[in-house]
Amino acid sequence: MKVLKVLGLSVCFFAAKAQVQYEITAPAGKKYTQIVPNGETIIPNGRILSPLGKTYLTAPHPYGLVLSKDGDIAITANSGINPFSINIIKGLKSGKTKVMQIPEGAKTDNGILEACFMGLAINKTNTVVYVAGGETNEVHMFSVSTGKKLGVIDCAVKVGDQDYTHGYLGDMVLADDDRTLFVVDQINFRLVVIDLLTKKITANLPTGRYPFGVSLTPDQRTLAVANVGVFEYKPFTDIDKNNLKETAHAWPATKYGSEEMIKGIPEKGVEPLGDPNSDMAFSVWMYDVSKFTKKTKQDPTENIRKVKTGFLVGQLIEDMPAVGGSSPNSVVMTNDRLFVSNGNNDCVSVIDIKSGAVTKNINLNPDPRLGNLRGLIPFGITLSPNKKRAFIALAGINAVGVIDTETLEVKGFIPTAWFPSKLKVTPDGKQLVVANAKGFGSGPNGGSKFKMGAEGSYIGSLMKGVVTVFDIPSDAELVGLTQKVISNNFKFLDISKVDNQASSVIPTKPLEPSENIKHIVFISKENRTYDEVFGQLPTGNGEAELARFGLNRTVKNRSGDSTVMHADVMPNHYGLAKRFAISDNFNCDSDVSADGHRWLVNTYPNEWVETNTAASYGGKKSMRENSNAPGNWSIYGSAGSIYPEDYNEAGSLWEHMERNNKDLFNFGFGVEMAGAFSDSTMKYTGELYTINYPVAGPLFDKSSKTFPTYNMAIPDQFRADEFIREFNERWTQKNNLPSLITLQLPNDHGSKERPAAGFPFQESYMADNDLALGRVIEFLSKTEYWKNMLIIVTEDDPQGGVDHVDAHRSILMAISPYAKKEYVANTHYSFGSIFKTFWKVLGIPYLNQYDAGATDLRDMFTNKPDFSPYNALPADIRIFDPQKALDPFDEKFDWKAFNESEELDKTETMQKRRAEDDKHEKRN
Repeated sequence: MKVLKVLGLSVCFFAAKAQVQYEITAPAGKKYTQIVPNGETIIPNGRILSPLGKTYLTAPHPYGLVLSKDGDIAITANSGINPFSINIIKGLKSGKTKVMQIPEGAKTDNGILEACFMGLAINKTNTVVYVAGGETNEVHMFSVSTGKKLGVIDCAVKVGDQDYTHGYLGDMVLADDDRTLFVVDQINFRLVVIDLLTKKITANLPTGRYPFGVSLTPDQRTLAVANVGVFEYKPFTDIDKNNLKETAHAWPATKYGSEEMIKGIPEKGVEPLGDPNSDMAFSVWMYDVSKFTKKTKQDPTENIRKVKTGFLVGQLIEDMPAVGGSSPNSVVMTNDRLFVSNGNNDCVSVIDIKSGAVTKNINLNPDPRLGNLRGLIPFGITLSPNKKRAFIALAGINAVGVIDTETLEVKGFIPTAWFPSKLKVTPDGKQLVVANAKGFGSGPNGGSKFKMGAEGSYIGSLMKGVVTVFDIPSDAELVGLTQKVISNNFKFLDISKVDNQASSVIPTKPLEPSENIKHIVFISKENRTYDEVFGQLPTGNGEAELARFGLNRTVKNRSGDSTVMHADVMPNHYGLAKRFAISDNFNCDSDVSADGHRWLVNTYPNEWVETNTAASYGGKKSMRENSNAPGNWSIYGSAGSIYPEDYNEAGSLWEHMERNNKDLFNFGFGVEMAGAFSDSTMKYTGELYTINYPVAGPLFDKSSKTFPTYNMAIPDQFRADEFIREFNERWTQKNNLPSLITLQLPNDHGSKERPAAGFPFQESYMADNDLALGRVIEFLSKTEYWKNMLIIVTEDDPQGGVDHVDAHRSILMAISPYAKKEYVANTHYSFGSIFKTFWKVLGIPYLNQYDAGATDLRDMFTNKPDFSPYNALPADIRIFDPQKALDPFDEKFDWKAFNESEELDKTETMQKRRAEDDKHEKRN
């Protein structure tokens, strides 16, 4: 079998030609994230929401939607982290709507609905709604009128040698006879056929990997399933489950796209994953319904037509080999044609049902100035009753695309709320009903004006969804609405008129590298918001009372028997803020770690990741660990990596650097895999690997094999030691530092108090992280590379903290001789801003619409450098003793000697800062 060529030549997207003429920025400008339901909402990536029509609030993450036959009732399936629920919206026709949630309230009632995942169906009489139960492997039945639970249909069966004990039920469709229900089981790669009269399973049919969407033709003759999966992942065969520490693998087994990935390495217990372009992966399967709904001697699995959609892995797209596959996720049909949304390709494939041929891939790009850059994330798709229009939820640009099904041309776009997922047209063809998974965002989750509701302050619980209902615009109206969609997402500026006072640092023109910056160090931390660290800064938009990890704080343990007064928890963060530049308007695109670690490597999460994240965070980990279902290991949880299912078409940070001939080296990013084993003794690598997941080639080749990834038992001091040691071995006095170094310092995530290990308080982890960051910056600022260095520090997500502006607002620090001193930038920034700045510095093209459309970080820099180094500030030994934390690791780290060898201005700086803080507190 031929080895896939997923990495390739250095190329310039078509968009790069447009970049010479246009500078694209985020529309928010300097506005902070804010929710204005009846106006213009600013979301964390700096884009604007101005949805049409009426909005109805639902529980978080409505990834499923069904509309009653009469169009009067809409029901959503909400795959929120907590709770799982459905919302029943009645009275759409009369306008006298009522919204009922099952179960009621902010917490899941395990006796009512333990889990749900996208799939919904409602019978013709509007009496019963069927709900896919996700990992419960059950179809739940509820009364539409009362919300009372009517029972379940258990899909956990064994048929011959097929064991479906554990399943993950998702999308479903109900036949017109109101008797036959078709449900996909994602992790068993099966289509479940249920007789609703007997409540029995009549067939279990094979599908491709991770079936996601299902649909029937109007004549009920053909059924189609869209499969978003790539591989069937399996544990290594040479490991002993009872002795993982000795037998699990020390490093991921294979590179993505390699011969070893495809064929396996039998002698090392690595089974083959096969070809990502097989018809099991990224495909649509079509079935003759008569063969399994009526008694027949024919095998219902015979003559299943299997169609590849979108673009293949390795296929040249504008001279660039596609890294990720198409991700076909939702499907809708006429009697003759099938329309499927390709989440990674930004297109809709049109398939002739009779021949199985793809007749066209309809490009959904709303503006030619974006060129071939992806990021629309086509998700749900539906047809008008007369089949003349197709409507596609474009989750990436918060819009609905409209296609003329006769000409197969895009007619225009309609603005929606955040992340439209599923949509339906009312039976009269006059209105569109859209489920928007992220609604209007989270808003603040702390501060003097925040009033906590029953859902609490956790970001995942605050991300309410909304259903929008509006009249379908005419073609003439679509012209203006399309322009609104474009202006909500992108601001195009004449590049010749752009003011850039740091042009020698961050170039204005694309593909022209920086004159002064040659090396980038990208440091990721974990789960903090702006306010809880920098809320005390008088020059930033913060609330001091929320700065629990700031300066001069009272620190207590959970039992309340140990208290430290006047503690500086994260002094280096404040020291760096005084010496360099930070932002008080940086917002994570992510909610939690699972999507956060995708964003950190410039991979925007597709529909598979977004739905998988909510489901896996709210699911039962023990069930997944004990399952033998072939797709069990597709439920990744919070592991900080990307996987073949969510590789973007153009790939990630890793492929982009290699494709453009830029060297890199990685310390800890992207190698924390699902199913890994770790304990407190794994000071090197941080974890061992049990599942055969491939990793991106550059990551496999150019990562430290000793640096520990996420493992809260390991102090960040040890990570700093390892980074400094390996840096010195590789690059000191060799003048060969790579263009990009990635470094993970995750201990500000926090964990349980461990006094014996040197962490007597929650704040101890923050102090550990703060000291490690200070030490790393001091080290780097004293190397020969400092004069041409840019260091960016951020968080993977904000889920652990609270903030008075928005729960997504987080930390961004720009550290460089060219960073403005003691500067707080208030331009609206996102993860895309970081990568856009990287690509401008390196003189290479943009990777996707999220970096191309963000505002770069030029406001944080100056052409006038200050080359003086940074001197790290010590930790308050009362809350964190670095030597005690390092002792179990047999590492020699004498902070006292290190401290005494530094200049005395550190102590003076601390005294001055405390005096300034005392004066500030007295003034307020």
